[in-house]
Amino acid sequence: MEKKRVFISYSWDSEEHQEWVLYLANCLRAKGLIADADVFETQKTSVHLNRMMVEKVRDSDFIIIVLTENYAKKADNFEGGVGFESQLTLPLIMEDPKKLIPIMLHQGEFAKVFPFHFKGQYAIDFSNDTEFNNKFEELLYRIYEKPRYYVEPVGEAPTLNPRIPSRRIKEGSKDINKVKPSTIDFSDLDLSFPKRITDRDIERFLKDSFNQIVDGFTSLFMHIQSINPDFEFDQENINNYKTIFSLYINGQNVSGIKMWYGNLFGNNSINVSYGRLISTSDNSMNEMITYDIDEKKKLKLKMTMNITGNKAASTPEEIVKEIWKNNLSPDIY
Repeated sequence: MEKKRVFISYSWDSEEHQEWVLYLANCLRAKGLIADADVFETQKTSVHLNRMMVEKVRDSDFIIIVLTENYAKKADNFEGGVGFESQLTLPLIMEDPKKLIPIMLHQGEFAKVFPFHFKGQYAIDFSNDTEFNNKFEELLYRIYEKPRYYVEPVGEAPTLNPRIPSRRIKEGSKDINKVKPSTIDFSDLDLSFPKRITDRDIERFLKDSFNQIVDGFTSLFMHIQSINPDFEFDQENINNYKTIFSLYINGQNVSGIKMWYGNLFGNNSINVSYGRLISTSDNSMNEMITYDIDEKKKLKLKMTMNITGNKAASTPEEIVKEIWKNNLSPDIY
């Protein structure tokens, strides 16, 4: 199958913003897409920028437009490269709207990131870094034109009969059988019936928790990188439920962490392997995260191999902090 071509249109808001765009482009390339941004072209040789933009908009299968407040201002005023690309994409809104994929990256009033010609359009929201993996998955499904959610085929209409009332007037009686108000106060009792937890509930809970833990580590490492320029990390998403992080200090590999969701020992679990040398085998791990049910009959996470740490860690956020504190930071500091 011929690989799809994707071009990313964005405004040069800051060096950090440009780094984010290049990171997105490389993530897309790792997923089999020929993703390009202007910097990839200008770093090779001297190029005619307007010609390059015309060729990319014309020849790409999709144009990802990174909406920010600065992008909207330049597009509306037809300023610079953003203004030129806006002129090129305007005809596509009518002729081939599927080719344009707006995404937004903004903290504040979202209405300000939409240029006039994009108002009313849906944009994938990448503004929350902890949701990057989930939003990136949505973007991949959009580009590959695959349905992200299963749609049940329309079945046959059910046969609906009138409901027979359960209480009737007693024969020969003038009064309806009424329920008398209780004189006993039951407000101190929990009279709700907990929903039965099914295998599907457990699987969805663990998969959602896996994504939240991965997003948590991504946010943690990005935060460390922002305050410590010597720290760098690579993130490789092998598939939807397997991710590897490699951690570096001054370019030297100091540690790493692999997480995957799968069935080991007959039960589904979130499995974690960490250290400088990460095994390619999924048969060994340093931590196995399963589920437990609390006193309110709610699902929570359970670290089964956390011998010396906080055994009460039961949320994605607590588990990310626990693994960092006890297993990753000692290799770095």
